[in-house]
Amino acid sequence: MTPTRRKIHRTAAAACLLVGLAGCASTPPPTAEIDAVDASIVVAATPDGQRYAADALTAARNQLAAAQAAMAQQDYALARQLATEAQAAADLARAKGRALAAQSAVAAKTEDNAALSQKLLGQEQSQ
Repeated sequence: MTPTRRKIHRTAAAACLLVGLAGCASTPPPTAEIDAVDASIVVAATPDGQRYAADALTAARNQLAAAQAAMAQQDYALARQLATEAQAAADLARAKGRALAAQSAVAAKTEDNAALSQKLLGQEQSQ
């Protein structure tokens, strides 16, 4: 083997070794992500959230528990993925709770307006 080829082989071997070592590097635990999910669940768990988005809140709590279990087993990649899914479920619960509460308030106001209109129309006809 010529010196140039030997140098190429050494460089390639070193590059493969570096790539292999980088792949083995440990993933840091997603404690910040899990803390953020926990806070998001607290924010989403308003009375409206519990009333109108109980399914999404339950999903968020279940995903958070699974992420915490993965953390305990030091499977940080899985814990991060589950924390991301839990965050999405918590965000959905918050949005769904707010939207459906607003929808309910609009429906109540619409009924009040209809009753008021009927009352006013009844007063005009009696005069």
